Amino acid sequence: MARFRRGRGGLVSIDLDPVEVDVLGSLVREVVELLDVPPPQPTGGMDPLQVQLGLQDLGTGGHEGPASAPEDPALRRLLPDAYPDDPQAAAEFRRFTERSLRERKAEAGRRMLVSLEPVQGQGGRVQLDADGARAWLAALNDIRLALGTRLGVDEDVEEVLADLDDDDPRRYAFAVYDFATYLQETLVRSMP
Repeated sequence: MARFRRGRGGLVSIDLDPVEVDVLGSLVREVVELLDVPPPQPTGGMDPLQVQLGLQDLGTGGHEGPASAPEDPALRRLLPDAYPDDPQAAAEFRRFTERSLRERKAEAGRRMLVSLEPVQGQGGRVQLDADGARAWLAALNDIRLALGTRLGVDEDVEEVLADLDDDDPRRYAFAVYDFATYLQETLVRSMP
């Protein structure tokens, strides 16, 4: 099974077969699509306190993001409430941070896709510098969160896999989740 290794010059690398490249590419594309940044909502004017504090933009281009948590459970897992016990504070925080969080997560996924392009279709070695490794780490984490939410993972995946019949259609999805977990662990261990 593919795993990350630390190489010379601070690079980490992994040798992937064509199926692994296809699976990882497909998963990260789905997460990037899930994170698709919705169009900005007009603010209807700036808050006077924001203007006084010089916070006119806050990285939102003069627009705010949504104030409520996403309905999709996987997206809600990727974009959790900052204040789960205080809905009003959570809504305010989300309004000013969700767009940029979505953009950062989607960018990590796009960076992973770009690094997979040279080995698409035939497999091969992917080498990552420190920034690339951090992008992969973030993208793998998001893949695991989204897939784990869809699968209802709340216990040891290896135990679940052992209990599934060979013909159970969920077996493949749990194996993919386990593979992403393994890659994330080997990447963490190989990073300088």
